[in-house]
Amino acid sequence: MQRGYTARVTLWIAGARGRDTALGIEGGRIVAESPQPPPGSEVLEASGLFLVPAFIDAHVHLQLVPGAPRALLRSGVAAVLDLGAPESALPFAEAAPLRVRFAGPLLTAPGGYPTQGWGKDGYGLEVASEKEATLAVERLFRSGSRFLKLAFAPRNPTLAPPVARAAADQAHRRGMLVAAHALDRDSVQRALAAGADVFAHAPLEPIPLPGKWVISTLRAFGGTVRGLGARVVYGTDLGNQGTEPAIDARELALLEREGVDFLRAATLDAAELLGAPDLGRLSIGSAASLLAVRGLDPESLAHPVWVMNCGTLLR
Repeated sequence: MQRGYTARVTLWIAGARGRDTALGIEGGRIVAESPQPPPGSEVLEASGLFLVPAFIDAHVHLQLVPGAPRALLRSGVAAVLDLGAPESALPFAEAAPLRVRFAGPLLTAPGGYPTQGWGKDGYGLEVASEKEATLAVERLFRSGSRFLKLAFAPRNPTLAPPVARAAADQAHRRGMLVAAHALDRDSVQRALAAGADVFAHAPLEPIPLPGKWVISTLRAFGGTVRGLGARVVYGTDLGNQGTEPAIDARELALLEREGVDFLRAATLDAAELLGAPDLGRLSIGSAASLLAVRGLDPESLAHPVWVMNCGTLLR
């Protein structure tokens, strides 16, 4: 079957290693499972290959990488969490069919991270008071943001605790999750006091974070995810130096070294964080977004034989 092919009748994917059923695909979704495709069916052979859900990258900056949505889709990434973009980029409608959850610009103190460096062109939104913070959150929510990101960086002016708390409280009232850029111990403590739900990077040292989410970014920022008591998901910090719009085998290998089930971190758990229950699994009702790979090691996962997104073959 050629790239770009979309079945107009039920397409069956059969013969995959480790599966005793074929998957029926129709209308961009998995609609059936059967020991064998029905006679006369249209069949996509996966003999000798493993089928896995398409990946989710839970930390990207799409605006920093021209052409990123198309490249990510072709590599096997079906959805992303953008954790830093100018308001003018929201709501990323042009990225479809890549699914994008987003935070918009980082809320920060006047002169705070990242406004004096890479984020000087709208990637940071400066707020100086509780009222400014509350209004900023409300504006981002109306733009479609379902995450809020707060900046805590020790070398820069940092959000005053009442301001950070006001922003997080307003986000929670709107049903948003609060993410934090916080790497060192003091910054992590500030983020916890504000009410952070998600840490955008692994902390630089083990800090108990029970009940929280941690996005790995181990290759970009280092740190550790061992002993945190947190839910760990895969994220690359796409847009940072040395990153590419693709599945990152090195990030997966670092997660494996840290004792994390890296496939689950990049699929099922990341889907839960993004609130995308039809991604991250291969079951009836799920999106037909999946990869066929030769093995389940990081290098094989990063180089799929073919990629399907919502029932369409992309490569």
